[in-house]
Amino acid sequence: MFNAPSGGFPGGVEGTAVVNQCGNSLVAATTIFSGSFACQIGDKIYSNFFITNDTTGALGGSNFLFQNIGANHSLSAFGAFIPGTYTFGYTMTVFDAINTGQSLASIRNDALNSAIGDNIPAWTKTLTALTNGPTLTTESSRAGLNQFDDGPVSFPIAAQPVVADFISELFVDDLPSNFTPGINDTVTQKFAEGDSVPGPLPLLGAAAAFGFSRKLRSRIKQTV
Repeated sequence: MFNAPSGGFPGGVEGTAVVNQCGNSLVAATTIFSGSFACQIGDKIYSNFFITNDTTGALGGSNFLFQNIGANHSLSAFGAFIPGTYTFGYTMTVFDAINTGQSLASIRNDALNSAIGDNIPAWTKTLTALTNGPTLTTESSRAGLNQFDDGPVSFPIAAQPVVADFISELFVDDLPSNFTPGINDTVTQKFAEGDSVPGPLPLLGAAAAFGFSRKLRSRIKQTV
């Protein structure tokens, strides 16, 4: 454990906060939403988790996984997300952003397949990034076997942030036997000019690839 960077990170981790390494193991939602959880993976710090919608309690009973492959940082939640609305928020901060020169380049999101048949609405997943500059939203939806998404969505080159507050929401349609067992948020960091950018992380492969600022509080209240 170590002390997080202090100052200059709006919505980020306070200088006195103690941050754990995220690791590759599952973390229970009871820990994630305890009010004091923060962890670092790669050069990114996740903090300030909270729930605003949890129709069936599936979000509060889920398990989270943090992963970093190349430029992609993914946060996944696994549970039995049956029909309802599930919304949570968190903050991502680039650790020592001044010295690393890194920033956030783009976002995308996804969810695992539902058993619902082809061409029947199953779920919609959105991810919104709130910064001191632009606000970005990316959406992914599934109609049975057909999936539609608009990600990745990129921040403007001139306004790539070093900290962002995220609102992650899953809506599962009210249909018999409908559910999704997992959701995924992926943030891609800026690469130096000439470097290749890896493709998005798969939501499920050999293993799953997946602070609470005043600004985010106010924006959430306006949307629920």
